[in-house]
Amino acid sequence: MAASLLAGAVVSAPSSSPARLYPGPPLSTPRAVQTETELQDGQVLVAGGCTNAGCELGSPGSDTAEIFDPKSGRFRPAEKMHESRDDHVAVLLSDGDVLLAGGWGTRPDGPLRSTELYDPLSGAFSFGPLLGVGRAGMTATLLRSGLVLLAGGFTGSKPTTRYAELYDPAINAVTPTGRMTVPRGGQSAALLPDGRVLVAGGLSNGRAVASAELYDPHTGKFRRTGSMTIARYKTAAVTLRSGRVLVVGGSADIDGTQLFASTELYDPRTGTFRAGPTMHYARYKLTGSTVRLPNGDVLVAGGALQAERYDARSRTFYVVPGRLDHTRLFLTAAALPGGRALLVGGYDKGITPTAASWIYR
Repeated sequence: MAASLLAGAVVSAPSSSPARLYPGPPLSTPRAVQTETELQDGQVLVAGGCTNAGCELGSPGSDTAEIFDPKSGRFRPAEKMHESRDDHVAVLLSDGDVLLAGGWGTRPDGPLRSTELYDPLSGAFSFGPLLGVGRAGMTATLLRSGLVLLAGGFTGSKPTTRYAELYDPAINAVTPTGRMTVPRGGQSAALLPDGRVLVAGGLSNGRAVASAELYDPHTGKFRRTGSMTIARYKTAAVTLRSGRVLVVGGSADIDGTQLFASTELYDPRTGTFRAGPTMHYARYKLTGSTVRLPNGDVLVAGGALQAERYDARSRTFYVVPGRLDHTRLFLTAAALPGGRALLVGGYDKGITPTAASWIYR
């Protein structure tokens, strides 16, 4: 379904904040459903993704990776991963390495159990431990302890799972933790200021759900919290400076026949959601498409022809000047030094990935 403007005029960002999108340098290969991770030195690792047209129809993911250097403004090839993967997760660890886990690969028996570690100092990938369950479309959240919570996802024949586990970089191992209250895939997750993790929405065995739950790292258990106002699938969630969580967009079903421009705000003090401000564009497939900017605003980059910025002070969305070449689904975004952001890849409505990138500044 085409993302469309809501009724009314498009509101651009205030003149005191003249940020816009500019065309960036091309990737070495077209990508969608890749991961994009800002490294500790300000460079960005872009890894995997589907590279051929029709990538939702079973095409294998890519084992290639590349690095964006904000000083030169260019991409350069990185070493290849050990396995091709897309719809995987990537997380910057406390020591500066990057954990990449799961995703769809080239094997016929379902999503990957493998993990890899990227070392920015050597520029090399090494094998990590095997996941307890092979999964794609899971969430990965870095906890205050330095452990990583890997929750939910799609398993062999695409049923969703309640399974969750913890990756411990100190011993390079994964161990099971408490299971979610419902199976989920394509959900969103956000770390709360008190160290708990909010997991919301997603697909649960074929149906989008509104339910949400909290993971407590002290008990290792999930428990239910208030539900969203509507069921949402393939949204994005960002923790604001206020401690609330902004959940944006999504779809009412797996086919994307009903897309949302609406948002929700979760208050961890009350454990409830309420309606948030409405975006100018309906958008979904927002995995990895949002960036919290240094001033506390949020850049929502994917799922439409233009990006939007959530102004945390006015609690209003503004359209960012400058356009993508097409509505780009599964476009990813990462922060760059100086309040900038790098947007890369994604596929259009014909499921054709792009090698294009854009710079928000």
